[in-house]
Amino acid sequence: MNQMNLFFKLSAILIFYTNIDCFSQSSSFISGVVFDQDTDEPIAYANIGVKRKFMGTVTDSTGYFSIDLYQLSNTDTIEISRLGYGKFRISVKDLKEKGDKANVILLRQLALDMEEFLVAADPSGDTKIYGNSTLKSRFAYAFNPIKSRASGNLGREVAIEVNPGNKPVSITAVKFVLSNNQMDELILRVNLYNENSEFNGLPGERYFEKIFRVENKFMGEYVIELENYNLNISEKFWVSIEFLNYRNDNEFGIVTLPVKMPFGKMLVRNSSLGEWNKNLGSPSIQVEAKVFKEVLIK
Repeated sequence: MNQMNLFFKLSAILIFYTNIDCFSQSSSFISGVVFDQDTDEPIAYANIGVKRKFMGTVTDSTGYFSIDLYQLSNTDTIEISRLGYGKFRISVKDLKEKGDKANVILLRQLALDMEEFLVAADPSGDTKIYGNSTLKSRFAYAFNPIKSRASGNLGREVAIEVNPGNKPVSITAVKFVLSNNQMDELILRVNLYNENSEFNGLPGERYFEKIFRVENKFMGEYVIELENYNLNISEKFWVSIEFLNYRNDNEFGIVTLPVKMPFGKMLVRNSSLGEWNKNLGSPSIQVEAKVFKEVLIK
């Protein structure tokens, strides 16, 4: 890695954050920056979390993060990951031992192992709809709940299961609904996960993501176009919407997605890289896909 290049990049970030004491190791907070090991560029919106603990966050657009270690023991392990990079793990003890030094985390790029298909024919004109797009409901999933700081909820995620039943489809769009949005700007991510090889019925590894912005306190149905990504799938997968960041004068702004009750099911995790939990209800997430006339051949 180009150490001189890294020095100048890190120095610029340190100068900015020092003014607001973001790199202070005071109290139980630890801060740092995540970089691409090969390009020296900061990695935005990487997930940071602790398995089986309600504790996690997401890096911002400059790769910066701050995490509260108050409820963690020295033996706990923090994991840092982003699609397209190898996972990085470090114990809380080792992280604390760096003291007042800025924590520089380097992630190595990996080749994405997405399933490749040979298509014998173009998708037909038939469109298949999965999930629902309920605009209003008495029930909701909160990306940022009432009386909660948005900065403490980065990485919250809600997902639905999609099962094409071994009938190949090509995903064209994902739609979701915001029933309440008090944020001037939201940064969200749509994720696709395969099935967990150890625990059936739960999302496994993420193999696709798209980051997008929702501006001007938008409420209603939001459409993410995916037709140009050639997402041709025949096996069970999960689609999620993840809360990454926000811009707002009030950190307590509420953001909710309507949930149709009591039918259906959804999976949620309430912290970055947290455990998936099954809940009753069908969240307003809808997947549109075109159906292939012919079988896809791996």
